[in-house]
Amino acid sequence: MKDTHGRPHPPLPGHDTSPDERVKDPSAGEPRPLRILVACNYDPANAATVCDHINAFVRYSRHEVRVLSRVGEIFDGVKLSAFDAVVIHYSLFLAMESFVGPRSRRALAAFRGAKAVFIQDEYRFVNATLDALQACGVDWVFTCLGPTEAERVYGGVSGLRTQQVLTGYVPHWLTHYPPLPLSARKTMVGYRGRTYPAWHGEQGREKIQIGKLFKRDAPRFGISTDIAWSERSRLYGRDWVTFIRNCQAVLAVESGASVFDFDGDVAARTESFAALVERPHPIPALAKKPSYEMLRDRFFAGREDQIDIAQISPRVFEAIALRTLVIAYPGRYSGVLEPWRHYVPLDKDHGNMAEVAAILRDPERVAEIITNAYAEIALNPAYGYGAMIDLFDARITEAAVGRPRAAVDDRTDAKFRRAFPFRLVDNPHDVQRPRLIRRLAGAAGRRLGLGHLAGRLRRRR
Repeated sequence: MKDTHGRPHPPLPGHDTSPDERVKDPSAGEPRPLRILVACNYDPANAATVCDHINAFVRYSRHEVRVLSRVGEIFDGVKLSAFDAVVIHYSLFLAMESFVGPRSRRALAAFRGAKAVFIQDEYRFVNATLDALQACGVDWVFTCLGPTEAERVYGGVSGLRTQQVLTGYVPHWLTHYPPLPLSARKTMVGYRGRTYPAWHGEQGREKIQIGKLFKRDAPRFGISTDIAWSERSRLYGRDWVTFIRNCQAVLAVESGASVFDFDGDVAARTESFAALVERPHPIPALAKKPSYEMLRDRFFAGREDQIDIAQISPRVFEAIALRTLVIAYPGRYSGVLEPWRHYVPLDKDHGNMAEVAAILRDPERVAEIITNAYAEIALNPAYGYGAMIDLFDARITEAAVGRPRAAVDDRTDAKFRRAFPFRLVDNPHDVQRPRLIRRLAGAAGRRLGLGHLAGRLRRRR
């Protein structure tokens, strides 16, 4: 018999294990749903959390959603008047014309329906984003910032309203994976980080610091680790899920950055200077780079923590849903996590490493914390994507009041679907990423324009 122990199980009849699965029962006489266009960059081979976020619009909205996955002049050949609302997803970086081109910005500005933008990494190119929001006449921004901070950043854009959301929510599929026994897991503590530019400040620096210090200290306490922070060590899709499920615990910090770079000057100066004074070496360990402290003192001293964007990371939700212990630096975590109940707090100087190690050697205590987090967070509807879409539906409905409604035209809709086919990957966390040769071949094909040619040939069949 084929072993399916590692694959997600569907929810049992009569027992909804998903925070997102809800029956939609529109009342009689309700006005027809809005027709909403969600413009995005949908790539299941990359970060699954982005696909989860886009999937949520299709899966949970009470409105009629169409997805347009394009980069550049995204609205070329699209009849926007066929929609009641347009959403620019955070996978398209509105501040940069390479993601949303000039013609598409003009088309969005001329569009008379409701307009919304989801933004993440809000600390970059802030002024360029504000200019684009103003020029396009956006009604709602869905931001990671709280109301006070959002007013400080977006308050100058006329007619713009803001709604706080999290960077991500619990992906419902992950709650269906059966947990592996702690004794069967290959690694005690795992982590995959990424080196961020120095100008992200202490908050960016912590994302590497937690991995480096824990990996350094772990042997003294007999803790096995699988910790890395290089780009080539990053994991996606099924590989990422397998990694988390095979760790008894994973490390975590709050997401965000400490520095808001309004005009891009801080990033430009810091990154330019760092690249110019670096002294490369054939042996990477012998290369000399400017220290964080030197770059901070030169380019962003006094600029940190002026705007608070720290919040819970989607990685924390993934670990909790897959029933793996979270070891994290203390923080607010958007008010979701309670220390010692939902996660094990690790002092930022790692001074309580012995206490953390003692917890890891106590499987019943580990199981208790994992169980609390799973039951109270992963299965809590407040932290599912359905909750985010409830907010979105309410806000976009408000914005559509008094606007001219799109003409219901099934022929136009069918034409759009043929021209811009979209296939939703229901569980992007189970996608097997293409091997290196296929990725290189795909990149070469895109450069030569073969993807466009293949699409045309498919449509002719």
